[in-house]
Amino acid sequence: MASLDKDFTEFVSRHGLLQATGTVIAGVSGGVDSMVMLHCLLNYCRENKIELIVAHLNHRIRGSAAEQDEILVQEYCRLNHCKFISKSVNVAEVARKQDLSVEMAGRAARYQFFQDISKNYPGSRIATAHTADDQVETILYRIFKGTGLNGLVGIRIRRDNIIRPLLFARKSEIYDFARSNRIPFSEDYTNRDTSLPRNFIRNFLIPNLKSAINPSLEKAILHLRETFFDLHRLNQSLAEDALKNCLIRQSALEIALDISQLKRYFKTVIFEVVLRILKNFHQEEFPAIDYNIMTNLLTLLESGRTGGRQKITGDIYAFRNRNELIIGKINPPAWNKISITPGKSYQTDYFSFATELLDCTEFKPDKVNANLEYVDFSKLSRAPLRLRPWKKGDRIIPLGSSHSRKVSDIFIDQKIPLLKKNRIPILTCGDSIVWICGIKLADTFKVKPHTTRILKLNYKELN
Repeated sequence: MASLDKDFTEFVSRHGLLQATGTVIAGVSGGVDSMVMLHCLLNYCRENKIELIVAHLNHRIRGSAAEQDEILVQEYCRLNHCKFISKSVNVAEVARKQDLSVEMAGRAARYQFFQDISKNYPGSRIATAHTADDQVETILYRIFKGTGLNGLVGIRIRRDNIIRPLLFARKSEIYDFARSNRIPFSEDYTNRDTSLPRNFIRNFLIPNLKSAINPSLEKAILHLRETFFDLHRLNQSLAEDALKNCLIRQSALEIALDISQLKRYFKTVIFEVVLRILKNFHQEEFPAIDYNIMTNLLTLLESGRTGGRQKITGDIYAFRNRNELIIGKINPPAWNKISITPGKSYQTDYFSFATELLDCTEFKPDKVNANLEYVDFSKLSRAPLRLRPWKKGDRIIPLGSSHSRKVSDIFIDQKIPLLKKNRIPILTCGDSIVWICGIKLADTFKVKPHTTRILKLNYKELN
C-alpha cells in the first residue's frame, strides 16, 4: 500500500493539479480520506516548495466528537509544521434559516470557508479529499434523482480553483495506507445513518448490488463514467456551435435564441446550451437543474405560445416570444420613481435618461432615432415630471391619435417581451404619460408650430 503516495504524486502531476501555484489549501475534516490526503500533500508540497495551509471547519453537529476532530487535525499540523486555520459554524442553524438540508448547508459553509481563505492567496488551489468511492456514490445518486450527461460525468478532478487529488484512490486502499503509515484519523458516526441518501447508497445499496449483480460494481460505474465523460466533451463542442448559430442577442440581463434553429439540435445539446447560458447569470456555482424543468422547456420550444414561460432556477426564467426563446432574470426593477429636473441626466442599472432645454431655433427633429424625442416644455410645467416602471392599466394617447390606448397593447404591437417590459421607463407629467421611452410619444405633449421652448429627451438602454 506504500505505492499510494507514489500514485498520488503521479495523479497530481498528470492532471497538472498543482501546476503554476504557490499555495494549496487543504480541506481536512479529520476523517481517513482527508488525513491521508494531508499526509500525501505534505510530502508533495515539501518536494515542490508549495505552501500548504490546512483548513478545518467545525460544523458543531457532533458535539465533543467534533471538538476532538479539530484537536486531532490541529495537533497533526503542529507536529508537521503546517499552517492551520479553523472556523466554527452552526450548520444546523444555517440549514434551518435557509431551508436547506444539513448536508447541503454544511457543503456550502465548507466551500465558502475555503474560498474566503483562498482570496488571501492569489492563484491558490483548494484540495478536497473526494475518492473513487465518492465518485461511484455520486453517479448513482444522480441517476436515481434524475440527471443528464453533465451529471453523469460525476465529480470533476478539477473545477475552477478546486482540485480532487485523491479521486483515483479506493476507500479500502486509503484505510490500509493510513494504518500502515500510522496516520491518525477519526470516524464520523453519522456516516452510518442510512436515513441520509448517500449513506443509504454507500452502506446498503452498493453492497447489495455487488452481492446480487456485479462484485465489480465500482469498476463498472467508473468505466461508465469515462464513457459519459467523452460523450459530454462531444456534447459541449456541439453546444458551443449551437449557441453561436442560435444567438439573436445577448446582454447582462437576457439572452435570446432563435427557436427554429435551436429545435434542430438533440435534447442533450439544448440542455447544455441552457447550462452555458445560466453560467452567464451565476458567477458562483448554480443549483442542479431538475430534468422535469428541462422537459417543460422543450415543450415550450415545440408547442408553447408567445408569452409562455418556464422557471429554471431562482430568478431565472425562460420565455417564448414568437420565434425567440429568451432566458433572463425577471427581478422587479431595482428602481421606483425618479423625479426629473429639466437639464439633468439620470442612470439606473437598466438605462440612462438625459434632458436638455432648447430654444425653438435650436430644434432639429430626429425622426430616425427612436430614443430621442422632443416635447413642448410649456405642457410640462403643470405637474411634477417623473420616470417610473410600467404598471397595469397605464394608457397613453399616441402621437397622431385622438384616442387613448393601453400601454400593454402597445407593448404587444411592438413585440416587447415580458422581461423587457419591466425595464422600459415611463415618463409622466402628473397623472399623464408623456413618453413610453424609446417607443411612443403622447400626442398631447408634441412640439407644435407655436412652441417656444422644447425639452429634448434622450433615452438609452444599458443592458
